[in-house]
Amino acid sequence: MLFLTNVLRSMGTMSFNLLIQLRMKEIGATLFLIGLLSSLQGAMNTFSNVFWGRISDKIGKRKVFIILSLVLASAFYPLYAVIDVPSAILIVSMIIAFFNGMYPPAAMALSSTAKRMSLGFSLYNSSNSLGMLLSRISIGFLLMFMDLKLAFVFFSIVVAVSVIPALGLKEEKIQKKKEEDFHFGRKVMEHGIWALYLGSLLRQMGTSGSMSLIAVYLNERFHYSASTIGFVTAVNPLIQIPSHFFFGKLVEKTDPKFISVLGIFMSSLVPFLMMIPENWAPVLAYAFLGASFGAFINGSNNFLGRRFHYLQRGRALGLLSSARFLGATIGPFLAGLLAEKSYSLMFSTLGLAVLSGGIVVLLFTKDGD
Repeated sequence: MLFLTNVLRSMGTMSFNLLIQLRMKEIGATLFLIGLLSSLQGAMNTFSNVFWGRISDKIGKRKVFIILSLVLASAFYPLYAVIDVPSAILIVSMIIAFFNGMYPPAAMALSSTAKRMSLGFSLYNSSNSLGMLLSRISIGFLLMFMDLKLAFVFFSIVVAVSVIPALGLKEEKIQKKKEEDFHFGRKVMEHGIWALYLGSLLRQMGTSGSMSLIAVYLNERFHYSASTIGFVTAVNPLIQIPSHFFFGKLVEKTDPKFISVLGIFMSSLVPFLMMIPENWAPVLAYAFLGASFGAFINGSNNFLGRRFHYLQRGRALGLLSSARFLGATIGPFLAGLLAEKSYSLMFSTLGLAVLSGGIVVLLFTKDGD
């Protein structure tokens, strides 16, 4: 049930990320406001994932947070179809991001209760990737015969429908260990878990920054058409799906720290591959992006899942999401500044940032449980 819920939710939310930009351009928003949209969403997600993760730990009822997030977000999404003031879209986007923050910590914590934690995380992560792939395909198809307003309504319905399988989610009652609850911050520092969060931030800063101007870059440097860019970017979620299951299986046989580090190091190759002046290079870069994400996210999720009690995992996994959202906020801003000088400077700087994230995790995060 969680797999189906997550596929539908991901299909909807991933579609809105692109549709909102097109909508803002349609109503005459400046490029600054369109760029500000991503930054504000990232900032709100950085806060909301930690906030809701902590509350869900205290209450312990993950299913309630999953359903509330879906209901509240789907109630606000149709507003995009009727609002024609850019600043109002920014406000609505921040409200939706706040409610969306309920979902990832609760869903990931619920995934961790599977008999095989690694399989639970693999299914959760692969459902995200499948939803992303479906969103890319469906947007290209739907916009051929409907306008943006109808597309917003359609994907709002998709998110709303995801509530139906969510109602069937089952959650086991977990006995709270009070002694565990007081040492979250101490455990993060003493076990070097802070390094995983920092490494995640640096990885996301580099990958999100590299992708923030990719449509313009591929058009200018490789003369790709819009449809070609769509097919090339779809390689990422397509590769993510088998990657989640492969590394989800591999993580059972080794310390997840090393799987996470491998994913970060693989991610560092993506910006450098984009610099190669060959038509096959962007395709290979997106393939590496998909494969590396499977290693990174499954390694990181299992690393945290093994080290925190169930009633602390919402906070721990929510903080991981927040670190990534913060990186996704900083990266595009930095990329925009560097790209003014040259794309090579942008890609090389961001690639080194990702590489440094892997080194931090490798050196400072402690092995073992």
